[in-house]
Amino acid sequence: MARTLTDFTHLDWPLRADRLVLRPGLPEDAAAVWPWFRRPEVQEWTTTLSTTPEDHQQWWDSTLDSCLVGLLDGEILASGKLERQDAWSQADMKDQAAGQQAEIGWVLAPSIHGRGFGTEFAAALLGLAFDGLGVRRVEASCFADNLPSRRVMEKIGLRLEGTFREESLHRSGRWLDGMSYALLASEYRARQSGGAAERWSSRAVEQQSGGARSGDT
Repeated sequence: MARTLTDFTHLDWPLRADRLVLRPGLPEDAAAVWPWFRRPEVQEWTTTLSTTPEDHQQWWDSTLDSCLVGLLDGEILASGKLERQDAWSQADMKDQAAGQQAEIGWVLAPSIHGRGFGTEFAAALLGLAFDGLGVRRVEASCFADNLPSRRVMEKIGLRLEGTFREESLHRSGRWLDGMSYALLASEYRARQSGGAAERWSSRAVEQQSGGARSGDT
C-alpha cells in the first residue's frame, strides 16, 4: 500500500502505557538503540540490516515520519512503526481511500523479552492508530517463523488474514512463509465496548500527567 503522511503533531506527548512511556522517535535516538538493535537475535527478523552505526543512523532518519519509541525508566527499549497508508481502491475513489489504514510493527530490546512489554507496546500502537489517527483498518505482518511477533499480534486482537507459502526471502537465504494480520476499527470498538479487548486508554495508554486519553497505528 502507498504511504501517506503520518502526522503525530495533534497528539499529546508523551503517552504512558502500563509501564512504557511512548513518544515520537528523534534523530538522536538512533545512537541510544544501536547497542541492542544491532544484536543478532534482534536483526534475525528486522527488515533492514545495518552493520555500522552510520548505516543505522541513515536508516533510522529515513523512518522518523512513522517512528515511535517506548521508554522504560528513561531508557529506550522499544522501537515501533505506525505508518498511515492509502487503502487500495478503484481509481475514481483514490481520494476517499487516502490515509484510511495503517501498518504497525515493533522491535524490542532483548533485555525485556518475555515480560509482556511487546504486547503492551503493540497494544498502544494499535490504539494510537484507531483512536489517535482515526484509521479504519490496521495491518501487521511477520515471518511465520517469528513466533513471538505472532503471539503479540494475536494477544492484541489482530485477526490472521493470510499465510503466504515461501513468499519472503530471509537473509539466511531461506524462503519463509509470511503471515498477515489485521483489524477493523469497527471490530476494535466492539471489543472495547464489550470488554474483550485491551484498551489503550487507562492501562494501555495514558497521558503522562495521569489523565486518560480518549479517542494509531
